Amino acid sequence: MTTKSQHILLVDDEEAVVYVFSRYLERAGYRVTARHDPVEALAASEGVDMLVTDFRMPGMTGGSLIARLRERMPALPALIVTAYRAEIGMSAPGVPVLNKPIAPQELVDAVTRVLAARD
Repeated sequence: MTTKSQHILLVDDEEAVVYVFSRYLERAGYRVTARHDPVEALAASEGVDMLVTDFRMPGMTGGSLIARLRERMPALPALIVTAYRAEIGMSAPGVPVLNKPIAPQELVDAVTRVLAARD
C-alpha cells in the first residue's frame, strides 16, 4: 500500500499542533483528516487507516478515543503523541507513545513504522 492511499485521523485539542502535524504528514504523502475534538473525531473516522492522537484532551482521553474507535475497527493502528506520558498508564496497551515536543519528521517516521508493521 502506498502512503498516498493511507488516511490518517489526527486528533489534538491544540490548533497549532494539528496544523503542523497535518502539514508534515501531508507532505509525506498521507491523506489527513484533522479534528480538535475527540467526539468530532469519532464521527470523522470512517475509512481511516490510522489514528494519531493526543492523550489529554477535553471530553475524552486519547486512550478512550482509541478504545471507542477499536469497537468498530479492532485492528486500527494508533499512535499517541503527548506531553503527559506518565498519565497514560495501561489505558492504551500496546499503543506506541511519543513525547511532545516532537520533531515533525520523527512523527512522520513513527507513522510510517506503525503502518508498515500492520501490513
